[in-house]
Amino acid sequence: MVRSAESVVIARPAAQVFRYVADLRNEPNWHVDLATVPPETDPVPVVGKTYALKFKPFMGKTDGTFTALKVEPGVCVEYRADFAGLQPRITYTVEAAGEGTRFTRGVDLRLIGLKMLMTPMMAVMVPRRNKVFVQNLKRALEA
Repeated sequence: MVRSAESVVIARPAAQVFRYVADLRNEPNWHVDLATVPPETDPVPVVGKTYALKFKPFMGKTDGTFTALKVEPGVCVEYRADFAGLQPRITYTVEAAGEGTRFTRGVDLRLIGLKMLMTPMMAVMVPRRNKVFVQNLKRALEA
């Protein structure tokens, strides 16, 4: 299992941060591995609904999906991603932190079969990319 949880405090109210991160259409602004999200995507994910996304080429693939597993308005969104044969669980958590908001992006990735050979590489890559994404979000929302 590869796990990563990266947090950042953003100088914005929690409700504003939640609205931004819950709306997948904003994702390419800060999650730089994601290329496009269809404009008709729901502004707040619907539990059980699968959203088609385009990723920047990863392992030769660009098509993928996020399926909403849990939506707790104002607090948490949890997805099961599916791209290039990988199915990480991705969680966004928002909580008040002093004058701002603590945003945490968690990733849990279980590699099975031959993909287990990628575990050492992914154990380095996933936390590194996760840190980049949350810092990008902070810059986007504080600009």
